[in-house]
Amino acid sequence: MTKINLSALPVMAENKLNLDYLAGTGAAANFFTHPPLGFEAALEGRRTHIYPRRKLSQLLAEYNAKLGAHTHAMSNIDALSKPSTFCVIGGQQAGFLGGPVYTCYKIITTIRLARHLQNTLGERFVPIFWLASEDHDFDEINHTHFVKSDGEVGDVKFKWDQAGRPIALMPITADTRRAFTEYFEKISPGPYLSQVKELFAPHAGDDYCTWQARIWSQLFSDRGLVIVEPRTLRPAASSFFQFALDHVDEISHRLDAAAEQLDTAGYTPALNPERAGQLYTFDSNGYRVRVKESRIPPIEDCVYSTDVALRPLFADTMLPIVASVLGPGEISYHAMLKPLYDLFDLPQPLFYPRKGYTIMTESQAGRIAEYKTSPTAILTKTLDTDAVFSGLMPASKSAEIFTTARRKMKAAFAPLRPYVEDIDPNLGKAWQHGLSNTLRGLDNLEQGSIKSQMSQLGFSRGELRQLSNILLPKGRLQERIFPLPYFMKRHGMKFLDTIFSAGEIEDFSHHILVMEADND
Repeated sequence: MTKINLSALPVMAENKLNLDYLAGTGAAANFFTHPPLGFEAALEGRRTHIYPRRKLSQLLAEYNAKLGAHTHAMSNIDALSKPSTFCVIGGQQAGFLGGPVYTCYKIITTIRLARHLQNTLGERFVPIFWLASEDHDFDEINHTHFVKSDGEVGDVKFKWDQAGRPIALMPITADTRRAFTEYFEKISPGPYLSQVKELFAPHAGDDYCTWQARIWSQLFSDRGLVIVEPRTLRPAASSFFQFALDHVDEISHRLDAAAEQLDTAGYTPALNPERAGQLYTFDSNGYRVRVKESRIPPIEDCVYSTDVALRPLFADTMLPIVASVLGPGEISYHAMLKPLYDLFDLPQPLFYPRKGYTIMTESQAGRIAEYKTSPTAILTKTLDTDAVFSGLMPASKSAEIFTTARRKMKAAFAPLRPYVEDIDPNLGKAWQHGLSNTLRGLDNLEQGSIKSQMSQLGFSRGELRQLSNILLPKGRLQERIFPLPYFMKRHGMKFLDTIFSAGEIEDFSHHILVMEADND
């Protein structure tokens, strides 16, 4: 296992606030109640707060039972009715086939952290996954990716003729089923492909979100994971929604002040205070619309839904959450919410970064090593392909021969310039063009020579690109592109077991894991 500091990853280094928060540097700590490892203080803030525990336990039990949850999860739900039980929570949208695999990593981090806190703090901790089913950004959840036979990254998408409505209202359509079948036909084979396809297949009667929730319940409820959707808790949240409606102006004012403070501290505010912190309701066609202050429907006459700023406060009102497991972007927008926790008289939980991994097989790792480079060079975008192939070239007179040829070409062309320009000054451009074309032809000949020699040695730029695409597809971290089936079809349940034991709980590095595949 190789570790990479997050600041060394270009895709992570752009988020200065996240890096400062994790490192305890800069002004980042001012925007959060607790540092990322301040577990004891975060727990104390939750001990005296009142939650609708009995109603909560009832609602969660009904929902998770429908998913076929394991008795371990059901026991955790029952424990939530007791004041000595607390939560660790992670959440994500209902992405196709579970979405990018970082959702799985977030869930595993949540379960691991709950175990860690239970062992170290002496209280019972329940891992919870919040399926953000009320989101309506269809384009974020309607696709997934795979590696094509040529090494490039392809995708599979499906359509919905009512895109724009909350995902919670989406059925499993014929096009969704077509995309499901197409994905498993297009991904490369693996020893567990058929089992994984069966595991991820929708059940009869499922809507889209129930399908996705059932996947996570099947995989992790035996480890105690409890699934929740916002619509599950809405029946017990009328007082929260009423408070949010009564304080629309103050919410906006506090978000605006937080944005100014972040900007002064040198950080970029992640939320637009003019739009964030508002509730949604639903029109007659089921589309989410923002509640306008001038026409707020009464609580008893309307179904309300939270936006990205109010969603964490909704969850923290309902659940005794000590720690929230977040991605780097989420940590950035939570930095604006501390004043809202004060307004709602809620203790802000600790924000803990989800674990991040890049996965490769032993054969892939071995092949990269044969190119005399490393996965770290690929992920940090310091890989110099030309330098790699120069280093692989066997000692020969090839470079000297081509360097001599260029020198002689330039020498041969040199006396032609004054001659042709004396005839017609405009011919100087033609001379320059002729020299450039000749040298370009020589360059192509040299590259062809190198390519042939590399091919004879078993190396190619195409293969190196393919290896790079596996680790850094579309220039992004692997975990943000490929879904869980991409890995499980090769490694099976062993993949999840490996992630559960990879990296110390207090280590925030990015980890490169080399896993032996059963068909390697």
